[in-house]
Amino acid sequence: MSSSLPPDTDVGRLVQPLWDYLALTETPRTADVIFVFGSRDLAVPERAAELYHEGHAPRVLATGSYGRMTRDVFPKPEALVFQDRLIEEGVPPSAILTEPTATNTLENVRLGIETLRRAGRMPASALLVAKGFVMRRCVATFAQQFDGIRVQACPPEGGVAAALDRSESEFAARLVAELERLERYAEVGDICAQEIPMTVRHAAHRITMQIGS
Repeated sequence: MSSSLPPDTDVGRLVQPLWDYLALTETPRTADVIFVFGSRDLAVPERAAELYHEGHAPRVLATGSYGRMTRDVFPKPEALVFQDRLIEEGVPPSAILTEPTATNTLENVRLGIETLRRAGRMPASALLVAKGFVMRRCVATFAQQFDGIRVQACPPEGGVAAALDRSESEFAARLVAELERLERYAEVGDICAQEIPMTVRHAAHRITMQIGS
């Protein structure tokens, strides 16, 4: 795979339909917890801190161990790095819970909820904060695993341009892979099945053809 999309390719035009589908975004309402999925993107805990300071929830749960993009970057698990950033952003340590062992989204949800349960903080509602392009999968995981918990997708603001965390071609390929994960994880029962519009499938096919050429 080349390190960038061909010069005559508008990456924004190619990936925008996928981004619009994957990056669920909802207006936050009052909830029991701000549920934060670990990653390399520090805009995620910063968004969680914003939601906390706006009074949308009284506590924050950060979950995540190491991933492919953080194992050689972060000195400690993602949840603990996020905890540090939350505190830097003014969230009181007493309002933060951490779950530093989850290695994938399913474990984030299951182990994160178990952490809240053990702390006597089992939620009826949660604001989910993660990288934009995984938001649909986060919501679908909750819907399958804990359908009694009302969730809302609240990713960092800024859209696709702000979310680029690798080369353009790698980012485009990652969004295509996210569609494949939605289908694969639904087949094994990890998430609720998602209907992928044909316009999104066509855009994914065009991306695959472009970056594979």
